[in-house]
Amino acid sequence: MDDVLGYFRGAYDKKWWTFPSFLDNGFGPAIEKLYKDYLPLTFKARMTTYPQLSAYVPESLKRTVKANWDRLEQDILAEANALWQPCIDCLGNGERPPDYTLLAPLNHRASVSLQIAKDYVFRLKKLAVNGWFPEQSPRPALGYVGFDEVAGESAWASHDEFIAKALRSESWSIVDQSKWLFSHSGMKIPTHELFEEIYQREIMQNRLLANSKFGRY
Repeated sequence: MDDVLGYFRGAYDKKWWTFPSFLDNGFGPAIEKLYKDYLPLTFKARMTTYPQLSAYVPESLKRTVKANWDRLEQDILAEANALWQPCIDCLGNGERPPDYTLLAPLNHRASVSLQIAKDYVFRLKKLAVNGWFPEQSPRPALGYVGFDEVAGESAWASHDEFIAKALRSESWSIVDQSKWLFSHSGMKIPTHELFEEIYQREIMQNRLLANSKFGRY
């Protein structure tokens, strides 16, 4: 359901969510909607029109795609440069920073520097070459795979040095939560003990009922 809602911008305005597999188009719809004034950005469109020439890319199309990328990159960097200081000012005044347009997938950031915008364009071009599909699938949630998957001896491909360092320094400790949590996210299917300890005692009694007029008329 999150994948479907993500297409309609969802609760967090995410445009980079993976779309349902039956659409088989990666980030394609989001890209085409967001950058409709800069298309085409790939050579793929012509292959359906001229399948017999799929191995040949006309020079005119190459020039068009390059020009579109140059224009998009210039406008993205201009937007980042123009909104950088206004975003900083809003943060300093405790106000909501303005939303980005061309950099909308980075709206979860309070501000986007010029360097981050350049890195975004670089990654966007890599996505285009790959047919708008990410190079690798998102890593499963840590609570689902456990520490060994990302910090154990066999975690060479998905090794996370930040987590490994925290475990080595013992600032983090491994706790087996299977006694209380049946699935990920465990709060979806809690035990009755968890319900009483967390929801009834900590949330309802100690916080809402003790410190507010929640539920009272």
